[in-house]
Amino acid sequence: MPDRARRCRNAYIVEALLEYLISLLVSGAFLSAILRQVGVSDAVTGVVSSIISLACAAQLFSGLLARPGRSVRRTMLALGAANQLLFAALYLVPFIRASQGARSALFILMILSAHLIQNLSRPLKYQWLMSFVAPRERGWFTARKEIVSLIGGMLFTLAMGRMVDHFTAQGREKTGFILCGAAMAAVAALYFVVLFSIDDAPGLEPRSAASLREQIRNMLTLLGGNKAFRRLLLCDILWKAAVYLSTPYFGTYLIGELGFSLTAVSLLGIVPGLLRALVSPWFGRFADRKSWAASLTLGLSIAAAAFLVNAFTRPGPARLLYAVYAALYAASLASVNGGLTNITYDYIDERLFAHAMGAKNAVSGVLGFLVSLAGSAVVRSVQARGSVLLGHVVYAQQLLSFAAFLLIALLALYVRFAVASMPRAEEARS
Repeated sequence: MPDRARRCRNAYIVEALLEYLISLLVSGAFLSAILRQVGVSDAVTGVVSSIISLACAAQLFSGLLARPGRSVRRTMLALGAANQLLFAALYLVPFIRASQGARSALFILMILSAHLIQNLSRPLKYQWLMSFVAPRERGWFTARKEIVSLIGGMLFTLAMGRMVDHFTAQGREKTGFILCGAAMAAVAALYFVVLFSIDDAPGLEPRSAASLREQIRNMLTLLGGNKAFRRLLLCDILWKAAVYLSTPYFGTYLIGELGFSLTAVSLLGIVPGLLRALVSPWFGRFADRKSWAASLTLGLSIAAAAFLVNAFTRPGPARLLYAVYAALYAASLASVNGGLTNITYDYIDERLFAHAMGAKNAVSGVLGFLVSLAGSAVVRSVQARGSVLLGHVVYAQQLLSFAAFLLIALLALYVRFAVASMPRAEEARS
């Protein structure tokens, strides 16, 4: 059993890396490149990105996938194959002989379907793969997994970016694009092979099948009768509200008002990423030694400091404060990203984990998206006034950063005094 568990844990680390590489090829600059080839305008590209973020609502129904007598592994393999095939096929859409409108509609349908499938399976898949990790080792394991994904992702995007730039400089942009799609297909195939190598985990299937009505009842029970879940849900909502309110508008601030070159922007992404990889092991061991609540409180405190620093970032010499923000924020994510997920194990019965995680991510994701619209309204309003507030030059991103600081500081206090004081699930059972 120890050898089997170790093999499955190592395969899980590789699976997480490959899934991350696939996500990089269908998001950010790569997603914009595909949409440009399809013929979609920049305005529509922004709408597509926003719609995709709402796919997290599918996690509400993840519990329906667990059926008595049905292998969780087999279900995850089928959904994983469908999900990755849809992502890989996105690179074929620009070469379909059809009208620009038809190609755009097909692309949106395919990418939205891929994200819906991915989100539908995510809570149960996470529970399956983490079943091979001992509870007291989850912090260290999460750190190792994140380090591999971060470093692999940085090297991969650098290689893909240089390849595309090389062929674009030669006037052969489509060649680089085709090679990108080929790389996507190869990674997707390897992903399925690695996922296939992970064993089944008995005990995840429920004793009886859950209908849609029962699934909704379970969600309402968690919301109405489980104080621990309500507090954890509020944590997710406050975090995503702070992040979605502010960070989507930092990119234009960097290359616009702050005047950073694209090379400098790249460095501002790579260097903090390396810092995050360096501090992840420490946060992982800290969470295993103390608790996820303690680790999360520390990470949130660092994140609050990051956004406070960014509230003072402005054109001129103070623009270098953005590098301080980026470093602090990256370090905080080493704790916050894994902490918001793994803390669920501490306070929610493991039998309800998939329901709880799905509901948390769905509700907080949708609310976070709505908050991002408020951020957009602030940006438009401030820019319409020429970035002048009460006679002083104040940029919208500074206001949004300060608002994020207040929300995250409040969240850190909430985790410290309201969440950490709750009895753990194992204590409640005993």
